[in-house]
Amino acid sequence: MEKLNPQQLDTLYRHLVWSGTDEALFEELLDHLACEVEHYMWIGLPFETAVEKVQLEANAKAVKHLRKTYQIELTMSEEQLRQANLDDIVFQFRNKAYGAYDLRMEYRNSLRTALLMTVGLVLMIMSLLTSFNAGKWSYLSVWGLVWMAGLISFSVAVGTCVRQRIQQKYRIAR
Repeated sequence: MEKLNPQQLDTLYRHLVWSGTDEALFEELLDHLACEVEHYMWIGLPFETAVEKVQLEANAKAVKHLRKTYQIELTMSEEQLRQANLDDIVFQFRNKAYGAYDLRMEYRNSLRTALLMTVGLVLMIMSLLTSFNAGKWSYLSVWGLVWMAGLISFSVAVGTCVRQRIQQKYRIAR
């Protein structure tokens, strides 16, 4: 597929200016329009006809609708920037719906749950191995208390994990 030359891109740029597009949307819409024009040129239409076809499909009303719909997501005010965390700033011009944003937001909780689960399992295994090596078992011994601490830690981690999964499924179902 042949790329558009600078003069052709300038024509598309002027169309976006004419339609009243904000600067925050210029790059995204210009890229989208260029892809559409390239597609029509690839199937055999000349540049002028491809631009006319794209302009018919992406008239000023459609561009204004896109600008109105995505303006809030594409720009942050000074107040929002002061309150935003790094993830919000990184994902400012990106699609937050596909999952990476949610994964980044849940990272601390997932890490805490995994750490609790690992510590619990290690404590339980240590107490079991030590008790079996000694040949006796008692919940009132030091290793019995270590076993109980590991069991509690592991149980809390599993409960947290289950609760997070249920909340996630509930959010998806809505």
